[in-house]
Amino acid sequence: MNVDMILWNGQIFTVDPSLPWAEAIACGNGRIMAVGKFEELKMLAGPDTKFINANGRLVLPGLIDAHIHFLWYVLRQHNNQIDLYEVSDVDEIRQRIGQAVQHYGKQQWLHGWGWDETHWKEKPSLNLLDDISPHTPLILHRADLHTVWVNTAALKIAGITNDTPDPDGGRFGRDKMGRLTGVLHEWAAIEKVEQHIPGYDAQTLQDWLKDAIANANKLGLTSIHDIRLQREGPQSLRLFNDLNQQGELNLRTHMNVAAEFLKEAVELGISPGFGDERLWIGQVKVFADGSMGGKTAHMLESFENESDKFGIPVTSPESMLELGMIARRAGFSLSVHAIGDRAVRTVIDVLNEIPPHEASNVAALPHRIEHVQLIHPDDLPRLSQNNIIASVQPVHIMSDWKTADRVWGSRARHAYAFRSMLNHHTVLAFGSDAPFAALNPMLGIYAAVTRCDDRREPEGGWVPEEKLSVEETIHGYTMGAACASGKQSLQGSISPGKWADFIVLDRNIFEIDPMEIPETKVLMTVLDGQVVFESAV
Repeated sequence: MNVDMILWNGQIFTVDPSLPWAEAIACGNGRIMAVGKFEELKMLAGPDTKFINANGRLVLPGLIDAHIHFLWYVLRQHNNQIDLYEVSDVDEIRQRIGQAVQHYGKQQWLHGWGWDETHWKEKPSLNLLDDISPHTPLILHRADLHTVWVNTAALKIAGITNDTPDPDGGRFGRDKMGRLTGVLHEWAAIEKVEQHIPGYDAQTLQDWLKDAIANANKLGLTSIHDIRLQREGPQSLRLFNDLNQQGELNLRTHMNVAAEFLKEAVELGISPGFGDERLWIGQVKVFADGSMGGKTAHMLESFENESDKFGIPVTSPESMLELGMIARRAGFSLSVHAIGDRAVRTVIDVLNEIPPHEASNVAALPHRIEHVQLIHPDDLPRLSQNNIIASVQPVHIMSDWKTADRVWGSRARHAYAFRSMLNHHTVLAFGSDAPFAALNPMLGIYAAVTRCDDRREPEGGWVPEEKLSVEETIHGYTMGAACASGKQSLQGSISPGKWADFIVLDRNIFEIDPMEIPETKVLMTVLDGQVVFESAV
């Protein structure tokens, strides 16, 4: 037995029910060789074995972000000339956009991220942007990234006029006279503008990607599920693959295939599991609806105080079933974005109609529903009955609870219903949805345990009946997420034979006041038995 490293003197929460807690881990050849007491494991050491003293700190399996748009996260960090997060009124919008136009005005396009018009006295309009930037095209992403706001210069480049019909699964915002407002809802509409924006050179993107991966390691992430958006999918795969070939991909990546690229993937011979231990292909990503904040989530009943607004069914049930059958024949399962309760019900109905994979298909993955932000109580038992993974993002509670109360009223009791789903034996896989929300998994753990925002509100937590324990939440970021990618035999717990991925924290989140969890820092991140991040403190 070739033991390269032994971590000892740790409070190791293994997420393995056969040995929940241990004090030492022995690693070799990128795998966990043994877990248990240091006095026993040190006998396995050789002359070159490295010893790491955890100094009594809490050790967890490497955390897995089960839902992230990683290339968008990269671009959000580096391509944000206009920061519109937490802007409370249009006067501040005018000021920030005006400053950016003055500073960057010679650029071909200007990008902004994070606006939310919920409490503005004036709503987004073409006139507002055209007054500030009549010539430089602007594209401003709403906080949920399901809506953008553009000016006339951008619409002209895209060839969109008042007479342009809405695309299937999307909508061009219009006033009562049918004139464009500059607000584009859902990807089918957004893409009409996005496709005209020049990209970045490969080396620049690769450098940015390396920085983002290093930051993910710093936050305790050893694996992500890159939930495919559309146009950037092939580019993202190339970037990750290039890093992997160079031996610099320090983040295991489960990469979903966008529905519109399924045919090409099949023709290239790509199937689930295609890849290696650092980069592999996962499910097929489909959109059932839009977002809560943009009121494009598909609802069983209308949004509060808007009797004519039920959201947008981005993909019809018939089209989703057809796609699901094509995917199944190619060995794929589906990963479906569903926010509203009607969308969630529709997806469950469709997935129930897709026959199970053949037993001989050992690479077959589970179906998963992304977000499940609102679920009707009648549908709770149907998730586990159909072995559907609920891929959810607790961190959204911090920013969404007030909006959920406002747009869903009493139905919000069943929003982010993590406890209810667990009680019905549904496997939960936790992620961040970055860049829609913060990447830091400690914020997600805090949100799931307390159901409070960054101001520790509301007192006692929002819908406290749905709170989870620290142990249950860690399971969602480890074993639950591993199950969602079919890698539960290789990751998700600190167990012999699994990948040697684990982290050391600066405090024991089982013992501290849950309100302090966001302050938790990662001291060390280990991937394949190699230290990929170590705090200087």
